[in-house]
Amino acid sequence: MMQSDKKGVVLVTGGTGFVGQSTVRRLMQAGYKARILARKLPAGQTDHPLVEFCTGNVVDGQGVESAMQGCTAVIHLVGIIRETRFQSFEQAHVQATEIVLKAASGAGVRRYIHMSASGTREHAAAQYHQTKWRAEQMVRAANLNWTIFRPGLIHGPDGEFTKMVVQWHRGKAPPFLFMPYFGGGPLGQRAVARVQPIFVEDLADVLVRALELPDTEKRTYEVGGPDQFTWPVMLEVFNTVLPKPRRAILGIPFWPAKALSAFPLPGLPFNHDQVIMAGEDSVCDLVAVKRDFPGFAPQTLEAGVRSYITTMRPD
Repeated sequence: MMQSDKKGVVLVTGGTGFVGQSTVRRLMQAGYKARILARKLPAGQTDHPLVEFCTGNVVDGQGVESAMQGCTAVIHLVGIIRETRFQSFEQAHVQATEIVLKAASGAGVRRYIHMSASGTREHAAAQYHQTKWRAEQMVRAANLNWTIFRPGLIHGPDGEFTKMVVQWHRGKAPPFLFMPYFGGGPLGQRAVARVQPIFVEDLADVLVRALELPDTEKRTYEVGGPDQFTWPVMLEVFNTVLPKPRRAILGIPFWPAKALSAFPLPGLPFNHDQVIMAGEDSVCDLVAVKRDFPGFAPQTLEAGVRSYITTMRPD
């Protein structure tokens, strides 16, 4: 690992999060200094010459302008999959992006990497995708050398999805007795959508490599792993890799899930947008990303899961 920051300082929003932690490690390996913007300093923060923490909040703008000073690039990763009473999709995706773009422009930061999401499009059914689309449009309108990435489902040892699947397999999360997916038909037995999961380390790799590839500027990349699965087939991969006994994989019908999520009860483990998006394909063509990122060869889901599953905590 290089121990200098000759390549410059890169501000990472969401740097303490799931994708952010892998991105920071990749930046360090590539010889950049990572400046992590977080609402509060993490306990036991890394004491490393190539990592710097600063406090701030991209939703209300606090500390963002000062954190941007002296940076050569910014990687904007902040996003949420579920709204809370403290933060909406509009705030986390649109408002935060506007603040980061303005701060980058004001500080003279030209290179901007933006993480969006697979399925983002105009007139999307899910509010998640609608706000991601609006954020993308703001990025494209900015006078910056931007690159947008649209990953699908991201897996890794610290990811919310992976942790949830492991808990299902261990019978420690609803529905406790089986591993669920949303399916079509009256009993939910019909798989209706495909997913293309990508290992978080493979995603972090292209996010960082883009900084040094001028041909990727002003481009949007769909990015995923090499495998396309229906939801039950993907869950079966986890079932195969995780310790025995195997868990049954059963569908939950879309119709009651949509009804319940439209008027969510406290403790409901999914929201309306998640149900909608589970019924849509989240797959992509890797031609563009393989063309512009030579050597891009993402791991299969099984290989990725095997690389980290034994390191995950038992609860």
